Amino acid sequence: MLFPFVSCMDEDLSMLSTSIEVQPNFAIPLVSSTTTLIDLLPEDIEEMTFDDDNFIRVTYAEDSIAQVSSDSLLVIEDQSPTEESFVVGEINIDAFETNVSVTLDELVSNLDPSTANDIQQADQQASAAGIGGKAYFPPISPQSGGEYIEEGSDQFENILISEGELSIEVTNNFPIEISSLSLELRNNIIGSAPIGVFEYTNIPVDDSQSKSIQLDGTLMYSEIELSIVEFSSIGSGDDEYDTTRWVPVSLLEDNISISVSGNSIVASEGSVKFPEQAGVSETFSIEMEFDDDVRISLIDLSQGNFVYTYESSVNTTIQLDLEIPTLINSLGQSFTQNILIDNTELSGSQSFSLPIDDYSFDFSLSDSINRLNVNYSSTILGSTNFQDYNQNDQITLMLGMENLDFNLVKGYFGQTTTDIEEDLLDIDVGVLEEIGAGIFLETPNLRFIVDNSINIPFQINLDMIGYNDNESVSLEGPSIQVSPGEDMSGVISVSDFNQDNSFLPQLLAINPSEIIYSGNAITNPVTESNPNPEQTNQNSIIPGSGISIGFEMDLPLYLRMEDVKRMDTLVLNFGEDTENDYIDSISLKIHTENEFPFDVDLKILFTDSVSGFIQDSLDVELIEAAETDENGRTISANIYDSNVSLSSSQIDALINSNRLLLDITMNSFDNQNSAVRLYTDYQFNISLGAILELNTAE
Repeated sequence: MLFPFVSCMDEDLSMLSTSIEVQPNFAIPLVSSTTTLIDLLPEDIEEMTFDDDNFIRVTYAEDSIAQVSSDSLLVIEDQSPTEESFVVGEINIDAFETNVSVTLDELVSNLDPSTANDIQQADQQASAAGIGGKAYFPPISPQSGGEYIEEGSDQFENILISEGELSIEVTNNFPIEISSLSLELRNNIIGSAPIGVFEYTNIPVDDSQSKSIQLDGTLMYSEIELSIVEFSSIGSGDDEYDTTRWVPVSLLEDNISISVSGNSIVASEGSVKFPEQAGVSETFSIEMEFDDDVRISLIDLSQGNFVYTYESSVNTTIQLDLEIPTLINSLGQSFTQNILIDNTELSGSQSFSLPIDDYSFDFSLSDSINRLNVNYSSTILGSTNFQDYNQNDQITLMLGMENLDFNLVKGYFGQTTTDIEEDLLDIDVGVLEEIGAGIFLETPNLRFIVDNSINIPFQINLDMIGYNDNESVSLEGPSIQVSPGEDMSGVISVSDFNQDNSFLPQLLAINPSEIIYSGNAITNPVTESNPNPEQTNQNSIIPGSGISIGFEMDLPLYLRMEDVKRMDTLVLNFGEDTENDYIDSISLKIHTENEFPFDVDLKILFTDSVSGFIQDSLDVELIEAAETDENGRTISANIYDSNVSLSSSQIDALINSNRLLLDITMNSFDNQNSAVRLYTDYQFNISLGAILELNTAE
């Protein structure tokens, strides 16, 4: 039943007679009522509104049916540690020098006995001659001159030299020329191979000669053994009586000065006192973990922690100076940190956390995309004790960031899809069925209102389906284009769904018992006006911002109706005290004034309110709709008058009934093609009277 409500017709039955005087013809009014369109509408429809000209519409609205939070669009996860390893590398050994003085007495003690005896006698002869005394110095044939152990550098116990130079300078403080001198240098280790052999010839008295060797790949200990492999001299010549060639001789004062020096020595391993010197300096990158098409230019942090962990197999302290040029504090200064790294082979890895609250990642300061460049330099701090060392001793550094929250992020955030969860639209469109079944609205409008406080454009794709029993209709409207928020303030975007761009009229026509919606929101959509958003869009986001989707549904009652039915009940007192025997015939006089823009099929049912039994009925000719103008508004009422003769059974039904039921079927004129507008002031007037012809013969 289209209009399920109690009749509001005004009935005037005061003229009905309770008895019949016997006359040949007698007219009795039965019912007369006026019904406005507002009388036919349900009274409890809160969504119904009326325009100033009494046009009727149904409206619904809800501020927010779905939201997309900024938190779901860009989450800055803890940045997994980036690992950087480097070795301590080769170290430079300070230059060192060792001086060995070999006296004539020490040399003589290693010569053959005959030569040694002759030199000792010369010493005695020169001493006996007094101050300035001289003696014949015998020739020394090539022979060994002994071994001499000396302490070398105090900077190492032993080192493997990757490069460097060793020089031995010999100064002849003997009173005779040295004809030949062969020195062999070796580590003071049993079975040690020679480090080098140094050959000298014809060193004049009070003169020096220097020889050098390269030490590449040489293992060298600090304690060295210097061996005079060969020593020779012509002495004072072959003529021991040629006093002109005699020389002063002193076993204790005459000597050879041997200076051993190491220069530009680079060690790759050993036992050393680490010298303080510059270590490795490099730059590496921390890749920020975002989606592939996200390009960040700025992140203002509200809080965060810079975390680092190190491990070291180096047996001295390494000072590491870190700088991240694109991580800037509130004073515009780059993030720096000095880290002292000690050996962790016994203690295990060491971890630390530093707050970086109110810092900013300003990627515009470099050409790197989503990448932090980390500059570091290292300094090897010196040690006072000998420590094992190897150039491959390693330092492993792991840098990451945790607990990152932001105040502001700028950049291009890519095309992220966020789902809108399935839910029910909180409207009861079944209210249309209360107005009438078979309604097809011509100009419904569903307006989606999107409030966007994020500086990102969106495309919202909504799937909306109405269901009623086994029937369903999908809205299938256009995508909703949402403008970006400006300066973090909300910007409203409006998108209308109507008969021109969706199936909204068809969806409403099934009187859905529920409407289910879902969908998604896509950031930075590709549109005709902006085919390359990655090149043109600059996004920004702050915490707590988001988009909120609300709607307004406007259902103007501009409609087509087909076979819409209503039933109205009228009180009938015609049968009281009426004697049927005197009635020869009865005809009904029907007068209607129809301002409704509907064709009306009217059927009058005679019934008893007690039993509810329908005793008979009467079909009335079609009451045509009132004429409407081009806007669907009624111009004037359509007046209809007719006389209907009742059959004997209908007369009995009229007399025995106390109620008239008006069974009304309405159709908008040419309902397949024409639509009408409903106004509250439309009226439908109906008057019924009975004309009785009496039997006067009795």
